[in-house]
Amino acid sequence: MGGLLSSGKPRRALRSMRAARRVLRLARLAALSAAACGAWACQKPADAPADAGAVADDAGGAATVAALATGAAQPVGAAAEPPSDKPLLGVTAFVATVYKEPRDTSKKLGYLRVGSKVPRSAEPAGTAGCPGGWYAIEPRGFLCVGEDATLDLDDPILKAAGPGPNLRTALPYRYGFVRAVLPLYLRVPTAEEQRKSEFKLDEHLAWFEENKATVQRVILGANDVPLDERGAPLPGKQLGELGLAKNSLELGEGALLGGEGENDPIPFWLEGGKRLIRNISDFKVPEYAVFADRARRFTGLSLIGSFPTGPESLNRRFAITTDLRLAPATKIKPDTGSPWHGVELNDQLTLPLAFVRARGARDVQIQGDKATPGKELPFRDVVPLSGRMRRIEGVKYYRTKDQRYVSQLDVGLAVAPSAWPEVAEKGEKWIEVSIQHQTLVLWEGKRPVYATLVSTGQAGVADPKTTTATVRGIFRIRNKHITATMDSNESSSVGGRAETTADAPSASRGAKPDKGGSSKDRAAKKPGASAAAKPEAGAKAPRKGDGEYGVTRRRGEGTYALKDVPYIQYFASGYALHAAYWHDVFGTPRSHGCINMSPIDAHRVFLWTEPRVPPGWHAINTGEEMGEGTTIIIHE
Repeated sequence: MGGLLSSGKPRRALRSMRAARRVLRLARLAALSAAACGAWACQKPADAPADAGAVADDAGGAATVAALATGAAQPVGAAAEPPSDKPLLGVTAFVATVYKEPRDTSKKLGYLRVGSKVPRSAEPAGTAGCPGGWYAIEPRGFLCVGEDATLDLDDPILKAAGPGPNLRTALPYRYGFVRAVLPLYLRVPTAEEQRKSEFKLDEHLAWFEENKATVQRVILGANDVPLDERGAPLPGKQLGELGLAKNSLELGEGALLGGEGENDPIPFWLEGGKRLIRNISDFKVPEYAVFADRARRFTGLSLIGSFPTGPESLNRRFAITTDLRLAPATKIKPDTGSPWHGVELNDQLTLPLAFVRARGARDVQIQGDKATPGKELPFRDVVPLSGRMRRIEGVKYYRTKDQRYVSQLDVGLAVAPSAWPEVAEKGEKWIEVSIQHQTLVLWEGKRPVYATLVSTGQAGVADPKTTTATVRGIFRIRNKHITATMDSNESSSVGGRAETTADAPSASRGAKPDKGGSSKDRAAKKPGASAAAKPEAGAKAPRKGDGEYGVTRRRGEGTYALKDVPYIQYFASGYALHAAYWHDVFGTPRSHGCINMSPIDAHRVFLWTEPRVPPGWHAINTGEEMGEGTTIIIHE
């Protein structure tokens, strides 16, 4: 060995040997990490720096080995396939709660949706209160096999439910709004059953046939914006430019309502006019019932399939809801959501900047103490600022980088704080929301990474205890839901209690105030989504033949459900960040206290915040078991 140290080349050879040994150690660590972390616990965020986890070494393979050890190759939002060497458990209830321990009195970690399949332990951990057995699932927690879950992967409910929400798109499901009160059928109804269930049906069908081309027309929306795997809009791509995929204007009614195409066959579980699976919705009816509940006008529906029928069913198309009920398509207006989104921040575009919030706004030229309007500014244009400001007659004017000015009355600002919060000093992720400017910024330490417009509570900076204002302060995200149902006041059964938890919501329970009283107590001020949450005016069909069925006055009158509101993140009792697929006024206060975001922005933020929702799960509670939630700071 002494001879090897006598010249430069042998020393380089020794360094190479040492490097090789380090690579071998890293490879062993990678294997141990994969075994210890389970299926997904060690995933590296896809938006982490490219060199994250790399080892400074002259061994060429070190960075690659380290990246594999952290799971860097796993895209954010991807529906990862569960490991093939582990047995699976399937969810057969609309939602199934995951508990920390094998008993239903232990802490709730989150819940899964019908159709989900997750890796499980080979044997149950016990049967207390669960004859079918409590099985450990990935990445942690226990599910009860029985009414909520099964070990039989051929269970027809699993097949009927399909693949679940699509986290690669801004809207995880297809959506539509109810234009006329409709029954939610449990099986394909005959012509006679439809006429008995729907008021003035023949008049309605005649009207629809005459007006279908107009009332079913859609515009390019949220899913027509090309996104990368972080959920960020792809630079250089135009709205609707989706490559080989069809955009909303190229899709037919069948696909817009959740189907694969225009002529999808009747699903196997509805063949022969029967229903071959049980009713999993929360609205329970006798087995002989034709439908389970009705949906009011303006209700937002989430859809996973659709199919046409023949003369025996009046040749109507039916859309399949996420809880496996059927909505007649003639009474649903397809909706595509807003295509609005914020901007990625980098060295070329960073803070300070302004979003143009007023239509017809103009830039301003200032000479002395006189402000003169100039050219019109495009609505929602992004205007880089220089950081300088003038005040004339009580109005602030912000100087742009190209030597113009914009008025504070026309824009919303996104600027760096005058003093850094503790979370920024620590280099952690945090979210900043300005109520005055209706802006949201994502921060990684002191580096801004994304900025956009939002809609906070209608009452602005008033007292949140007595109005629809958004609460202000420093919070952490308490729980995350891929989707959950809210009512027209933004109340939700999953986030309206003082101790907000990701309880497993029923299919329709979220559309009603909590029986515990928390939503009722907040009715005059703010629950959690958006007040007049109606579809755009164009979605409202003429009243001829669309009767306000006198027989459908029922409990909860005066409210309507917003099914599967996407990407909900509660940070305080009754207050959440979430997508709003029913309006496009971002930049204007609108909600009952929640922070409304466009579907694209809500999707981007949901994938960026911590902790991640594990593959196959639908919601999680943050904390010791699942990871602490990202900090959100809301100020005037």
